[in-house]
Amino acid sequence: MKELSKYIASAILLCSMLIASNTTSYAQEINPTYDLHRLHFGFSIIGNYGKLKYATRSDFMTNDTIQTVNTNSFPGFGVGGIMNVKVAEYWDFRTMVNIQFVERHLEYNFRGGEQQVAKINSTYMEIPFLLKYKSKRNHNKRFYWVGGATYRYDFASDIDTERSNTKPIVALYPATFSYDFGAGLDLYYEFFKFSPEIRISNGIGNSLVPDSFIYASSLSRMSPKLVQFFLHFEG
Repeated sequence: MKELSKYIASAILLCSMLIASNTTSYAQEINPTYDLHRLHFGFSIIGNYGKLKYATRSDFMTNDTIQTVNTNSFPGFGVGGIMNVKVAEYWDFRTMVNIQFVERHLEYNFRGGEQQVAKINSTYMEIPFLLKYKSKRNHNKRFYWVGGATYRYDFASDIDTERSNTKPIVALYPATFSYDFGAGLDLYYEFFKFSPEIRISNGIGNSLVPDSFIYASSLSRMSPKLVQFFLHFEG
């Protein structure tokens, strides 16, 4: 966790330095032909905060074992590659191939004071399909908004892990879809474009793998969510 905090602090420092250096460049427009090119490639450094949206069964309050279920979220990280295609003056289509590491916990509080934690750790390979709407370029910056859908596959899914009432395991299906929306800022430099972006990703449908054991059977549905912060670098 300390190493992750260092990476996040370094990313924030880098972002601040690049934004600060860009604000001094109003005298002339840098790389004015950048947006004339139809195709751009790049890479991303990603920070994330994983969450779970869940619902308990309708008869949950009548059970005599589990008192409450809570979720705990943790910061994670990832990397990715970008392909951006210009489709109109203010519209782009962009896709990525990302690897993200996400951690979330379900905390079960039993009557009598006992507590168990089901850890849901994910290693996602994801491919978002996004439309990007850009404002008019103002000197060396412009704002933008993105929206679309993402396919994810979790290589660390517990779907095939042995489960029992003594093992606090809750599994999600490895293949999931989400709808995404976010906003960012394009900053133009001589040899690249830097774009900090925040994006919300909400899972679609019910991803919970049902079983007869107490941890999963106390829930009726579950969908993963992500709050993501991107540092994009495009050439």
